[in-house]
Amino acid sequence: MTGTYGQVLDSTVDIETRAHELLDALSARARSSASAISLWDPIARTHVTVVNHDYPEQVMNHLNTWFIDHDPLYDEMRRKNLGALRWRDFPNYRSTYSVTGVFRPAGFDEGLSARLVTADGTLAGTIHVNCDDPRYPSDDDVAEINMLRRQMAEQLDFSLRPRLVAELLAPDAQAWAVDGLGRSHLLRMGSGFEAPLDPALIAEMATATRGPMSPLRPEVTRWHDGTSWLHVRHLSTAPRYRGDSLHALLLVSRADLPMGITPRELDVLTLAACGMTTNDIAARLFISARTAGHHIENAIAKLGATNRASCVSLAMSWGLVSGRVLAELTADVIHPRQSA
Repeated sequence: MTGTYGQVLDSTVDIETRAHELLDALSARARSSASAISLWDPIARTHVTVVNHDYPEQVMNHLNTWFIDHDPLYDEMRRKNLGALRWRDFPNYRSTYSVTGVFRPAGFDEGLSARLVTADGTLAGTIHVNCDDPRYPSDDDVAEINMLRRQMAEQLDFSLRPRLVAELLAPDAQAWAVDGLGRSHLLRMGSGFEAPLDPALIAEMATATRGPMSPLRPEVTRWHDGTSWLHVRHLSTAPRYRGDSLHALLLVSRADLPMGITPRELDVLTLAACGMTTNDIAARLFISARTAGHHIENAIAKLGATNRASCVSLAMSWGLVSGRVLAELTADVIHPRQSA
């Protein structure tokens, strides 16, 4: 693709700016009174407006909610994988709630919408164009938008960059996008897995290390899913647009505990990294202080450390942090244990 569209689609600016530039370029070729792009957020499972040119707020709220779930024109596009549809392309559409209750009261007399879907079938969002003149959008305008639809989807895909990061850093890992509440969306299965991990486990992984009450914020934690040990890499992300729910990327691989470290030694090392004394660790794990001390000594020997402090430092650098222990500590801060 050449010209203005090509310049925008090849741009490295953020999603929000790119969407604005796409609509600016489109408005120079296709007539409109208002236009907007909403991205599909697969974590929150909702549409989010990233650019709005002249739609009233109540119209955008409608387009991102009722329209997506109930409008017959949008449903026709979704079921039949169609391109852009105008009101006049759909029988009796002018008598629907969208037109009589929302668009016409806002001053629009014709319009179209198009789902933005990538080549692999991933829904990236929706573009809307409305006019106060029933002659527009014209057939040429529809063709213009349909020509752009696939390229726009590829550029605005919520999960494109996280998937690329996952592929670069851990090509065999199962990759998950998560928000600040622990809600998740599977980005890639990973060759080491026959099925997706339990979303509840993924939520626990996310909140144990990135929640506001987490005692540590390690980049790597270790979990056991009942089958094998998991190496979990936690990557925080910066917002890419207003309302962006992506909070972190989790890259999960199957990997045994290294250096001969046992599960109990992993627990002890994690509690030590949280600043607990040997007596604190013993009380937490319901073992004697002497046993807790032995676990620390064994870990020091296995990691080739010189003392407890260097052992904890090496454990952190090796990602020898129990996610389950962190999850339990976080839960205790939120819901303190009641003494008997």
